[in-house]
Amino acid sequence: MVHMASRAEQPPPADARCATSLGRGLDAAVPDAVAEAMALLGAPATMAIIEVSAPGDPLAAGRALAHASALITEISPECVVVGSNAHGVIGGDTSVEVQPAISVWVAHLPGSHPRGFRLATVPAPHGGLALTGLPDLEERDRLAFLLADPWTLPADDVVAAFARVDGPLPVAGGLVSGGGRRGDSRLLLDGAVFDNGGVGMVLDRAAPIRLIVSQGCRPIGQPMTVTDADGTSIHTLAGRPALEMVRDVVESLDAGDQALAVRGLHVGIARDAGVDGVSASDYVIRGIVGADPATGSVTVGDDVAVGSVVRLHVRDADSAEADLRSVIGLVGDDVPAAGAYLVSCNGRGSAMFTTPDHDASIVRQGLQTDAVGGFFAAGEIGPVGGANHLHGFTAVIVLVDRRRHRDDVDAQRVEVPRIHGDGPAGEIDPSPGLDDLDEEIRRLLDPS
Repeated sequence: MVHMASRAEQPPPADARCATSLGRGLDAAVPDAVAEAMALLGAPATMAIIEVSAPGDPLAAGRALAHASALITEISPECVVVGSNAHGVIGGDTSVEVQPAISVWVAHLPGSHPRGFRLATVPAPHGGLALTGLPDLEERDRLAFLLADPWTLPADDVVAAFARVDGPLPVAGGLVSGGGRRGDSRLLLDGAVFDNGGVGMVLDRAAPIRLIVSQGCRPIGQPMTVTDADGTSIHTLAGRPALEMVRDVVESLDAGDQALAVRGLHVGIARDAGVDGVSASDYVIRGIVGADPATGSVTVGDDVAVGSVVRLHVRDADSAEADLRSVIGLVGDDVPAAGAYLVSCNGRGSAMFTTPDHDASIVRQGLQTDAVGGFFAAGEIGPVGGANHLHGFTAVIVLVDRRRHRDDVDAQRVEVPRIHGDGPAGEIDPSPGLDDLDEEIRRLLDPS
C-alpha cells in the first residue's frame, strides 16, 4: 500500500535566494565576481542579470558579458542570463559610475521557469518598422524584465506591447545606458551578445517577485481636471487657462518651493479616471516642456486626455529620498527580503545625491538584505496605476520575497510628505524647453 503524506507531512516549500557581487575592472574581475555570487547563492541559479560598466569600450563590455554568462551557464545550465553595458553598476554595498566594473546578480527561484526573449525591429511591409521577438504571454506569467537599446528600439511601443486579454503584464527594467551613440550598446541573452534591440525574460507566477516604483517627486497644489487638451498640449484646467493655474500654484508656494518650481516643474498625470489624486501612485510624472503665454497652454511630455486629473510636482534630492524611503517602508512587514534588483536613473546617483550608492543603500537597509544588484539606466521601466510606463529620474525595484505570498505585483504608494530642512536641493530634471517656461513663471510671479 502506498502511503499518502498528509498536508502536515509535506516538506515546506523552499525559500528563494539571491546573491550579488561587484568586481572593479573587467577581464580579471569577471571570474571572481561570478564565483563569489554563485558561492553566496549556494544553489542553482534560476535567473541572472549581468551589468558591465566599460566607459568608451563597448567591445570590452561585450567580451565581459559573454564571459560571465558562460561561467554562470557552466555552473547552472538551466539559468536564464540577461545583461547589458551601463553608465554604472550596483552590487552589494558598492555602486560604481563611469568606471570599469561588473555586477553579477543571481537568484534561485524554486519552481519558477523563466523564459528569455530577444526583441528586434525589421522593415514593415508598408513602411516603418515592425517589432519581432515579443514573447507569447500566458495566464500564468507574473512579470517581464526588459533591457532595451534606446537607439534602435521604440521603448514606449515595446512597453505597451506586453498586453494580455486581462490587461498588461507588469514590466520592469530600463534603457541601456552604456553607449553614447548608435551601435555602442551591448545586450546579452544566454551567451549571445547584440548591439541593438532588446533582451529580457518572462517570469511565471511561481516567482515570488513584486515591483516598486519610486518616481521621486513631491506634489504641490491640488489635483486639477483637464477641461481642454490636444495631444501633449493642455489648454485649460478647471475651465481656466492652464498657464494661469500653474502661476496660481507657484504663487501659493513658499520661497523654497518656488525656487524648485522654476528650476524643474513637473506634472503628474493620473492614468485612472476613478482616482482622487491623493496618492503618489495615482500619477505618472512627466516634464513640462513649454508654454504659450498668448493662449495660456502648457505642453507636457506625454499625451493628456480631456477629463484627466493632473497635479503639479517638484523634484529635488530630499523629495526623491523621501519617496524612496516611503515605498520601501510600505513593504517593511515582509522583510527581510531574499534580495532585490535596482534600476536607478543615471540622473540620480552622484548627479542628484552626494554618493552613487544613495538609492542602493536605502534599499539594502529598508529590505534588510545585502543581495542588492542593479545598474544606472537611461530610462526606467515600471508599472504605475496598472499600466507600464517609461520613466525618468526614477528608481524601479524588483523585490524578491523569500516565498510567494501575494497575488499583487505592484507595491502601492502613499502621499509623500514634505521634508523640511536646510540641506542642498540637489539636481533638477533639465527638461528640454524648460527655460522658456521658467522665464514665463518668473515674469508672472514678478511682473516688474
